[in-house]
Amino acid sequence: MNRSEVSLQDDYEHPDPLEYILESVLMPSDESLEYKLLADDYNSVLLNQCHCSGVCEDSKICPHGGQYDCSDGNDVLLRKTSLPVLECNDLCTCSRNTCCNRLAQYGPRKNLEIFDSPVFGSKGLRTTVGISKGGYICEYAGELLTPSEAKKRLLYNEENGLMNYILVLNEYASEKKQQVTIVDPSRRGNIGRYLNHSCEPNCYIAAVRIDCPIPKIGIFAARDILAQEELCFHYGGEGQLDNLVDGKPCLCASSKCTGFMPSTEIE
Repeated sequence: MNRSEVSLQDDYEHPDPLEYILESVLMPSDESLEYKLLADDYNSVLLNQCHCSGVCEDSKICPHGGQYDCSDGNDVLLRKTSLPVLECNDLCTCSRNTCCNRLAQYGPRKNLEIFDSPVFGSKGLRTTVGISKGGYICEYAGELLTPSEAKKRLLYNEENGLMNYILVLNEYASEKKQQVTIVDPSRRGNIGRYLNHSCEPNCYIAAVRIDCPIPKIGIFAARDILAQEELCFHYGGEGQLDNLVDGKPCLCASSKCTGFMPSTEIE
């Protein structure tokens, strides 16, 4: 499957001893039917393409929805709507150099920095320059897991006192769950794993598809963010994203802090 790796740029490194990856990859095969179905989706290609020329700004013409706003001049921004984000891909006829409907596929933004967060007492991620509302941060990249494997890893983490990074993205249509994407960056991941939870976050999650049925878990600015601000998102994800932590204390110290991290069970 073509994942545009030639275009993907990610020059970041991190201090933890794990394999750094550019984008989410399949977990090792366990020969199960669940894995086969996941692998089939991972290796499938979305054939819907645009026949635009230029920047694909007109959502009435471009079939990809036009969820990105190019009017800022310095940054491509995501319009926060309930509509899916579908980027142009290698099958599209629009110009790769001028189309503004290509964002997450190029990797994380520049000027991000891993640091020791005084709030959380752990590693965190911050920006060294201001970011406009709707600006793309990075993908929450890791291993794509089956539900069974995610349950095993969650249990292992709990029994061994390890930090849990597993996130579950639930996508809905008319209140009906359509797709579940499970990502674990604990063994293979990128800088997205360093964003901490906050009950009053400055970032949020959106599913971004390019040429694969399995979406990228994209992290975007929920408001204008100042330079040197720590980047955080809500692990409950406004009903879309669930964090598999069993009632651990929350350290975000925001005025809206509930005192506990979000928790859920994998179906």
